[in-house]
Amino acid sequence: MAKSSAELAREVLGALSDGDVPLFSTMVHPEIEIRTARGVREGADEAEEWAQKGYEHLERRYAIDELRVDGDDVLALVRTQYVWRDSGLVGDEEPTTIELAFRDGKLIRWAFREDPSAERDAPAGA
Repeated sequence: MAKSSAELAREVLGALSDGDVPLFSTMVHPEIEIRTARGVREGADEAEEWAQKGYEHLERRYAIDELRVDGDDVLALVRTQYVWRDSGLVGDEEPTTIELAFRDGKLIRWAFREDPSAERDAPAGA
């Protein structure tokens, strides 16, 4: 049985939160597009390279607050947490909205929203 878009979104965010780049790489569509403030990355190789970027003393985790699903599209309302590797304590966190889209059970689009507060305040399904 095929996984739902919400299940796929949880798995993608979990793999990135755990720093499991090999697992993340199995979840991406060959035509993936990743949009961040630093630009656009296209294709599985660039997606894997993006997923490997990190910080020396911090880990980035995505704590899911809500997933809004519309077919193959998911709007993920998360808290991006920056966690100290040594102590495991959250050093900082910020609300983030991420657009995820899936095709054939694989992640085809990841895009950070510029203004996450607009989506957080909107009613579900808006």
